[in-house]
Amino acid sequence: MDTSILEDLGLSKGEIRVYLTLLRIGSTKVGRIIEKSGMASSAVHNSANSLIEKGLISYIKSGKIKFYQAVPAKQLIDFIEEKKKKVIDILPNLELMQNMAEEKQEAEIFEGIKGITSMLNILIEDAEKGDEYLFFSMNIKGQNEEIQNFFSKYDIKRKEQGVIVKGLASKELRQLFVKRKTLQMKYPDFPVPSNIGIFKEKVTMFSWNEKPIGYLIRSKQIAEMYKDFFNRIWNIS
Repeated sequence: MDTSILEDLGLSKGEIRVYLTLLRIGSTKVGRIIEKSGMASSAVHNSANSLIEKGLISYIKSGKIKFYQAVPAKQLIDFIEEKKKKVIDILPNLELMQNMAEEKQEAEIFEGIKGITSMLNILIEDAEKGDEYLFFSMNIKGQNEEIQNFFSKYDIKRKEQGVIVKGLASKELRQLFVKRKTLQMKYPDFPVPSNIGIFKEKVTMFSWNEKPIGYLIRSKQIAEMYKDFFNRIWNIS
């Protein structure tokens, strides 16, 4: 008989020999298992104990003597199902590890105000109605007319796309958003990050120095991290 299928189930050669011996001869003492299997005493005891743990053999005691017997062969199906259940239990974690490994993370750099405005347009290029755009506000006070003109048009574009826009900003920036009615804003009583936008599986970060620079990161893992961070602050503000 081909016993390789039993090896595929994770049984050792010794366990297979003990199990098949018990199937053939029925309930018996360990000495007879040793005799019929041709295995060493220690190997039989180790295999028997392992098979008991796996639920494939059982024993009864008569005085001080143990009589071993194999469970019905069809119990192997239950053994397989138990292994399957254990795999199913850890499957979400295995798939998460796989997805993280397969995810292609990319980053692009944009320079200058025109570069950053291009980056922000790329951020929402695949927008659909009902998508959420989350942002931590810029840390500038609106002194740059070109930036303010861009965001006026940006608000209209996001509204036309049906995007839900939520933002967090420090209280001193409240006046910048009073007239921007398409935005849902909150102003926490504590410091929050700035210059970050999150949309779908993309994150933007930028700084407004003498030479503005922006970073567009495409990463589901990083985007989910920032979304979770944003929502935690949003929910307590």
